[in-house]
This record gives sequence, structure tokens and C-alpha cells, in this order.
Amino acid sequence: MSTSVAIDLLQSAASTTIVLAAPILAVLVAIALVVNVLQTLTQLHDQTLAFVPRLVGSVLVILLLLPWLLGRLSDYAIDVYRQAPLAS
Repeated sequence: MSTSVAIDLLQSAASTTIVLAAPILAVLVAIALVVNVLQTLTQLHDQTLAFVPRLVGSVLVILLLLPWLLGRLSDYAIDVYRQAPLAS
């Protein structure tokens, strides 16, 4: 495998990772912001009040986006196998 192919595969892996993680992280940040504002307004600073909504939100987002996530991941895996040299 040449270095240019290896660099292309690593760049593709990094961009695929960012694309797959971005929607989940965006929802978690939004949930954390809302929970923190509500905790500040009500002056309830319990850790479970911050943890449970983020856990539920992340599970829901992953379940909703699972077909898309798996499709992108399988496209990446197919691309890697196509670009990988055959062992002789």
C-alpha cells in the first residue's frame, strides 16, 4: 500500500467519524444546555437530573439515526476494502 492510499484512508476515516458523531453530540449539547438552564432556574443541582435526560436523548438519537449511521459506516467499509491492495 502506498503512502498516498494510506493517507486517503486515514482522512476518510477521520471525516467519517466526525460525520457520524456530529448529530449525536449536537443533540447531547442541546439537551445539556436545556437541563442546565432548568437546573439554574429551579436551583436543583442533582447529578441524576443532568444524567438521565442526556442518556435518554442519546439512546433515542442513536435509535432514530441507526439506519443512516450503519449505511454511512458500511459505505466507508466497502470503500476501504476496494482501495486496499490484495495480498499476493
